[in-house]
Amino acid sequence: MPRILQVLFSRCTDEDRELEFNRWYTHTHLPDLSRAPGFVSARRFENAFPTPGAAPYMAVYELDVPSATHALRDLTRLALEAFDTGRHIDCIEGVAAGNSPMGGQWQEIVPSSLEPLAEHDYPMAPPEIRVQMEAMIDRLTKEIEA
Repeated sequence: MPRILQVLFSRCTDEDRELEFNRWYTHTHLPDLSRAPGFVSARRFENAFPTPGAAPYMAVYELDVPSATHALRDLTRLALEAFDTGRHIDCIEGVAAGNSPMGGQWQEIVPSSLEPLAEHDYPMAPPEIRVQMEAMIDRLTKEIEA
């Protein structure tokens, strides 16, 4: 089975919640997504030299699965499940990596540098996000079954 690296770029949409965002992503979201079939590892990085509009954060998920389609579908399912159980933060946005003439320099976010959150009670996914995520899961499942 091939080793797939799923690389996702994100930002916190509320600068007053940046620390909460990082604590949540590191100690809640990554462990939740580690339940994906074929999960090997996950690491987070912070953009060392961000340019305007560039992603401040990068997450790299390593999975042993039949295809990249499987990886994205399974990670999306788990993220939607986290929304349904109040474990998905409401101040995250997926963004493009950015375009820097220096390439990308990313510094690892060390989990021990952040306190875990004591509790989670985030709102459910907004309807438009839920529809997008469910449509993606359906499309990816059809690709896998084709």
